[in-house]
Amino acid sequence: MTESAETAILKHLSTAADAVIEDTFPWAASIKVDHTAVVGAIKSLLVEAYVKSEDLSTSFYALTKEGESILQNGSQEMLVLKALVEAGKLSMPDLQTKVGKNVAKVGMGNAMKKKWIKKDGADLIPQKTLDEVSDDVQALLKKLSDANFAVDAIPEKEAKDLKKRKQLTLVTRKSYKVTRGDSYAPTRVKKAGDLTKEMLDSGAWKTTDFKDYNFLTLGEKVGGGYHHPLLKVRAEFRKILMEMGFSEMPTNKWVESSFWNFDSLFQPQSHPARDAHDTFFIKEPAATVSVPEECYER
Repeated sequence: MTESAETAILKHLSTAADAVIEDTFPWAASIKVDHTAVVGAIKSLLVEAYVKSEDLSTSFYALTKEGESILQNGSQEMLVLKALVEAGKLSMPDLQTKVGKNVAKVGMGNAMKKKWIKKDGADLIPQKTLDEVSDDVQALLKKLSDANFAVDAIPEKEAKDLKKRKQLTLVTRKSYKVTRGDSYAPTRVKKAGDLTKEMLDSGAWKTTDFKDYNFLTLGEKVGGGYHHPLLKVRAEFRKILMEMGFSEMPTNKWVESSFWNFDSLFQPQSHPARDAHDTFFIKEPAATVSVPEECYER
């Protein structure tokens, strides 16, 4: 879709040196292309200076669902008055059943404020006939609709009241004015991003347009290594033991005697850890005489 929009833009600008797209939104509608695709194509063409663009901003009103309903069927107060004129009088539950709960709630308040209806005990009765009142809200919305919802179609105060009643919203649409850029051409030729072996072999690199390179830009930072999960666990255990008062023994002694491995820890002689399948024993030296004398007394 974006490529077809690019082609349409370049084709339109090729009709004359001073050709211009005054507003991309109605222009996109005229060629039956989604405006989002046109905007994407413009941004792509701007990168290589095929086009120049100027930001445009258009504000207009849009109806809410409630506003659309009023434009078609009339305001809540008018619907309430119609129901009461037809029935003569209605209780609030009956009115809600006839016109709907939300319409009854909003319409009753507005109609009473305008003195179209009044309470008669538990009932509501009309004070005006339909010929004696006019639906100003519906008339305002119709006026807006006939003027294509232009901002200046109705006074600001009345628009503010409609927005307060949540029947109207102000929409701001972004679009662009487009003209030829410094590198304009009727057909876009995309620049190559890489120098390939095939280009070197054929010599095509001599006539190929390449994208600009920024040789001063910095590459992404190379991250450092990470500790293995088991090393993290070991470090955590070490920290706990050190905080409990233990001290580390020299780690340059890879072979230790059974005395320090088992006897000093009061392990029984029959403990399975002393078996050959759990402990490696060496032949030379077969015994040790490095046990301190005071340890025998303990």
